[in-house]
Amino acid sequence: MENKLTFNIEADELELFIDEVNEYLQVIESSLLQLEEQASSPETLNLIFRAAHTIKALAGTVGHQRMADLTHAMESLFDAMRNNQLTPTQKIVDELFDVVDILKILRDEIINQQASDIDITAVLSRLHTLIDQNSHKASSPKSEVSSENTLTPEQISQIKKLQEDEQSVFNVEISTDAKTFAPAARLMQAAMALLDAGQIVRQRPTMEDLSAGKHNNRLEIILATKLEGKAVKELLADVADLSDFQVRPFKVEQPAEAPPPSPPATAPKNGNAPVSVNSTSKTVRISVERLDALINLVGELVTNRNRLKQVEEILRSQYGKDETVGELSESSTHMGRLIDQLQEEVMRARMLPISHLFDKLPRLVRDVARTSEKQVDLIIEGAATELDRSVIEVIGDPLIHLLRNAVDHGLETPEQRRSANKSETGTVKLTAAHVEGRVVITVQDDGKGIDPDRVRQSAVKRKLMTPERAAQLSDEEVIDLIFQPNLSTAEKLTEVSGRGVGMDVVRTNVERLGGSVFVESVLGQGTVFRVTLPLTLAIIETMLVELWNTVYAIPITGINDVLYLSDTKTDTISGMPAIRWRGAVLPLINLRQSFADPRLGDMPKTVGGKQAIVTVTWGKQRCGLIVDRIIGKQGIVVKSLNSIAGEVPGISGCTILGDGRVALIIDIPGLINAELRLRHVKEGLKNGHSL
Repeated sequence: MENKLTFNIEADELELFIDEVNEYLQVIESSLLQLEEQASSPETLNLIFRAAHTIKALAGTVGHQRMADLTHAMESLFDAMRNNQLTPTQKIVDELFDVVDILKILRDEIINQQASDIDITAVLSRLHTLIDQNSHKASSPKSEVSSENTLTPEQISQIKKLQEDEQSVFNVEISTDAKTFAPAARLMQAAMALLDAGQIVRQRPTMEDLSAGKHNNRLEIILATKLEGKAVKELLADVADLSDFQVRPFKVEQPAEAPPPSPPATAPKNGNAPVSVNSTSKTVRISVERLDALINLVGELVTNRNRLKQVEEILRSQYGKDETVGELSESSTHMGRLIDQLQEEVMRARMLPISHLFDKLPRLVRDVARTSEKQVDLIIEGAATELDRSVIEVIGDPLIHLLRNAVDHGLETPEQRRSANKSETGTVKLTAAHVEGRVVITVQDDGKGIDPDRVRQSAVKRKLMTPERAAQLSDEEVIDLIFQPNLSTAEKLTEVSGRGVGMDVVRTNVERLGGSVFVESVLGQGTVFRVTLPLTLAIIETMLVELWNTVYAIPITGINDVLYLSDTKTDTISGMPAIRWRGAVLPLINLRQSFADPRLGDMPKTVGGKQAIVTVTWGKQRCGLIVDRIIGKQGIVVKSLNSIAGEVPGISGCTILGDGRVALIIDIPGLINAELRLRHVKEGLKNGHSL
């Protein structure tokens, strides 16, 4: 194939390479947003320069010359900004955002090994033109660091002056293992980390030599800084994949040629003594596949722990307080605690701060705002909230839909906001927080809100319901219709909205995760979308119940109370069973009817069971689930049903119990949703309406 590409990278190194490139692209994108808001600082400019420099080194390492050339041009722009030779105008920032998008395409070339049709010649020309047209002469040119083996008289004089200014001068020796992926990039990262800490008097090899691959997996730097030796070591400890580094006090009279690094050793208590990176590095990279395999193994342990408990109960019922049964009980309890701790630690290892997703959204909001000619202030809170990585991967698309909708569909134009006595700049607030064992994400805007009458008209126009049915719905029920497929209130078709897709995808994807999404809106004041998600999808706490001697599992996070049916008085409201509970009317769902199969005929009730009501909540909806018997709480491992039975309304998956039986997991949002739809259909038919 003509456009086939080859790169100097092994298959097992590709994932690490792409992760690093993505990380630095995100740094550039976030920093560009700060430049656009004129909120740049020396720290921001240093950060964005280092990110571009590292991507250039990584691209050069694998032999992607176009990517290296493009990041080199970006690096020149950022360096000019750092030295006050260039002012980041809107035109420059726009061009750099386009370059980031092109870099993403070039990154994908490495993944797919297929050449794209991107021609960077014109882009490079524009970048160089921007530098030439906008740069100012520097007050004084930067002096080049000598690459000679000995210090020059000027460098010696410089060191003495720095020491007189009460700065510490260190001789820093850094090395990487010969098998390290992209060793030049690692050494560059270390050099740039030290550059932030102070002033580099001499560096061997130079940055140019490192970029060209001219190194022997070693780097020597003479650093002047106001930091202590311990702080310098901590900076280097944050650089990944260094095999060793040493920080020694530097004296002018000592030979310039430093001795070779000593073998790794445990760090002495003296803060200025040599230190090995192996003694301070506390993190390792692990593939997602290994984490998934680990959680599966923990899941098997949980299943066997449950089985062991059942065996213990059987033996206790047969042999009473037998000594051997008691020892088994102690071992079972101890093992259960260990498995619980192991499960908790593995789940923590799978957790990621939601900032991994949130950090990508400001660019989205910025682009949509410019397309729709609106001014937007995006506020993000709770980015440190942790969530299972599998949930983060799935929730990305729904959040993108909600934010695009908030900007393009929710906020008014500056002229409309002025007419409504509002600030010309609209506000979109994105927050995340842990609430009662779940994660709640809200997307809130201060726009025009959702007009219930327009939603009614759209629903009728698109033949989703009759005018009579639409008139019967409350405003709250009408607003909830925006989650229906093929419904849109957009006045005109744009690149962002108006096609009637998006919001139905949001609810479908969220409910597939076992979560829920609800909307609240006040006309003229704004709209709030609230998404509730489970912390993890792998192992969950449930309440086990029985129907027809078959076990079902109800997730604990959705349960409010458990009571016996015989202790309550059941009434009929609008033809549907309900009880009064805690000062409110609680509609009831009989799971026997919900999960009944006409082909099975009348099934016998659970032997020895006492019917109970499990009260559950889904958003604003509360109801009671009637079951034959309550078994008790139990942690279960979630298994998918999709490959076996497809999508089953009211069922989100299954689990294997300790005795080998399969228990179905009840999907509370799906069950209530299906029940509400069924009741609406019955009411419509009763009133003679076709839906």
